[in-house]
Amino acid sequence: MTGFPLLEARAASLSYPGAPAPAVDNATLAVMRGECVAVIGSSGSGKSTLLALLAGLCRPGSGEALFEGRPWKSLGQAETCRIRSARMGLLLQEGGLLPGLTALDNVTLPAVLAGFPPADAARRAMDRLAAVGLADRARSHPNQLSQGQARRVALARALVADPLVILADEPTSNLDPGSSREIIALLAGIREQRAVAMVIVTHDAELAAIADRTFRMEDGKCLAHETARPAADSGASVPWQGRPREAVEPSPPFAPVPSTPKPVPTGIGEAAALWLPFVGGACLAAGAVALLDGLLAWRQETVVRSEKAQRRLAEEMALQDLRADVDDVTLDSDGLATATLFMQNFRPDRTLHVLGPAVDVGIQREGRWQAVSVRGNDPGGMVRPVGADKVLVRFRFPVPDLPHDELLPGYLHVRIAASMVVADRPDGSGDLFERQDSYYVYLRDPRKTAGWIRSANRWGDKAPVPVWISMPSH
Repeated sequence: MTGFPLLEARAASLSYPGAPAPAVDNATLAVMRGECVAVIGSSGSGKSTLLALLAGLCRPGSGEALFEGRPWKSLGQAETCRIRSARMGLLLQEGGLLPGLTALDNVTLPAVLAGFPPADAARRAMDRLAAVGLADRARSHPNQLSQGQARRVALARALVADPLVILADEPTSNLDPGSSREIIALLAGIREQRAVAMVIVTHDAELAAIADRTFRMEDGKCLAHETARPAADSGASVPWQGRPREAVEPSPPFAPVPSTPKPVPTGIGEAAALWLPFVGGACLAAGAVALLDGLLAWRQETVVRSEKAQRRLAEEMALQDLRADVDDVTLDSDGLATATLFMQNFRPDRTLHVLGPAVDVGIQREGRWQAVSVRGNDPGGMVRPVGADKVLVRFRFPVPDLPHDELLPGYLHVRIAASMVVADRPDGSGDLFERQDSYYVYLRDPRKTAGWIRSANRWGDKAPVPVWISMPSH
């Protein structure tokens, strides 16, 4: 590992408006090519903000964040976009898969944006899915995958363009122990067998143990936290597409066996014989009361379990059975864009009834979402039945002729927030579940020509210039 660090923070600080203390305070950290660095710390300590600074996603208020020796702030938007798309792989806490795309399409999209021809991008995507053991789920949508499978698809997506560095933000969060071990084994295999650097933000000590160096964040400060890396196994190194090693749980200690108390000798006189029947009756009454109390408790527990089951069913309908996403976006000659959302029921045997969606649209400017007016979206209490066929909802919004953030040259970064209430009855009775979605798209800037966009993104002369490009949640 020679030359400039691949990623570097030099006395970098960042404060959020209204926050009592800096999120990152005078942090210095360098990551060399091929090196694996872990950043640990409690929630709110500044780990994810430091990762965002290293990735150039935000700018430090003081100090510098650099890529290959060049400050991010000195790079133009077009070059910054090219670096992120072709040289960095991002692995987010929630995976960020696009719900309207299959696993294969989710992995293919970043390769296309990085400049690979579509056929080559699809081939690479299939290779990466096979490497994480999910070739047989290539045609599955995200809601048909387990959490662990979705996280592995996200890892394949991060690797599809052969990046120089992977930035992973809590890659094992919210996973069951088995799925967590799978992700750790895959990352450990990548660490051992691929010439790619990794910066891993984590609470997981087992995951942090695969790193070459470990840093701890405390109140925004980045402190060295060196730990001894486990010695390599005597056998072959773990292939990153292989099975994770099983964790061995220690056996629980034996519980002490209490000694049997000796009975205390007692005698019963004639007087005691007089109140024994009363005691027996009282015990019988107490037993009846206890039985009645137990029956009531059982009944209450049954009702609670039933309510919880109905609640889980409503949540399952809203989050798993109902598929919703952006279907299309067009640019109209009057300076407005027309967006179409779709809703579709994956369980056609059970009709869903959806109130809404109510829609808000924002366009990113200077790192913030600027709201724009939405036309033609007035649910007005309308309840829409949703079955196996797509239900389309259209609305329009203006494309402002103002400066905006360009994460992809020639495109506006647009967020569509949709709020809907899902029920299994048309009158809205029964269990209801409110669902709030955010969809992100790159929308072509109507002021830029197709030739300019191809040149700025280094696309081929005949490459298509889409009006919109769907993006993962973030």
